[in-house]
Amino acid sequence: MVELIKIGRQIAMLRKEKGLTGEKLAEILQVSPQAVSKWENGKCLPETALLPILAKALDCSVDTLLMPSDKAYTTEENEKVEDFYEHTDEDTRLGPHSIEFTRSKTIISRYLFDRNMEIADVCGGTGPYAFWLAEKGHNVHLLDLVQKHIDIAKQKEKTGKIALSSYTCADARDLPYEDESMDVVLLMGALYHLQSQDSRIKCLTEAFRILKPYGHIICTVINRYASLASILKWNLLLDDIDAIEKFINTGMHDGFNLQHAYSHTPGEIIAELSTAGFKNVNTIAVEGIAHAFGDNTWPTGEKEAARLLKCIELSELIPEQLGISRNIIAVGKKVN
Repeated sequence: MVELIKIGRQIAMLRKEKGLTGEKLAEILQVSPQAVSKWENGKCLPETALLPILAKALDCSVDTLLMPSDKAYTTEENEKVEDFYEHTDEDTRLGPHSIEFTRSKTIISRYLFDRNMEIADVCGGTGPYAFWLAEKGHNVHLLDLVQKHIDIAKQKEKTGKIALSSYTCADARDLPYEDESMDVVLLMGALYHLQSQDSRIKCLTEAFRILKPYGHIICTVINRYASLASILKWNLLLDDIDAIEKFINTGMHDGFNLQHAYSHTPGEIIAELSTAGFKNVNTIAVEGIAHAFGDNTWPTGEKEAARLLKCIELSELIPEQLGISRNIIAVGKKVN
């Protein structure tokens, strides 16, 4: 089944590179659009007699169709990502008083309908969300690209009382889980480490594959426009304005504090989730207006914290307010 999925991805990628819609390719091959969709979703292969015609339409060889290059399925510049986390303490980034962590847990909780749900925490770092969900009674599978993070998570299990269902060091674009095996897939960090759209779509289609029907994907993206607020808040206007302008125009983090990363526009993540097959996509501001001030931690006063939370929640779905939030959570549903 995995090879069918990879071949389907290859056909879809080559089709898009040629600027063809699924319907147009079906017309050229004199097959139904549903047949093309089945190939691209890894449900079946084209008939043998169609392969030379398909290869010609996509301007490639039959071998290219049936033997996708491993390069397309390795992590995008793994060395840069791994090197970044070798020098970054990811385990302490999401502290218990972090606005991002607190708000994200609140949003995730809205999609926890049963006690024993199967949840894949993809690129889950050292497991802050994974252990929180396991403590709530769910079967959580932690996956991360960085072996150091997996080792830290395993050590947490030894010293604590909470156990996860599995630990895996792997690529978010080639998940080791069975089709339709998860109730929820979390992508709380994967997408902002994938700079090419093709890589992000692969990541999202893999999440779609492993989700059960009517399951949810919950993913975090860095909001490109909120960086302007950060520049003002942290007095970074003396930095290279050309680099700042390039970042705002392209979303590429190269030379900023988060190396080799990507920031989405609010509309972009909706489009990417839709392309991967998700329906009923919603975008939710995580920090919201709180990102305009402070250091991303909750106020120490209980009343002040409660009021801030209420203010964020009141505006979390307003499109005009999304631009100020450092992070956006996008939620999609696997309908078919």
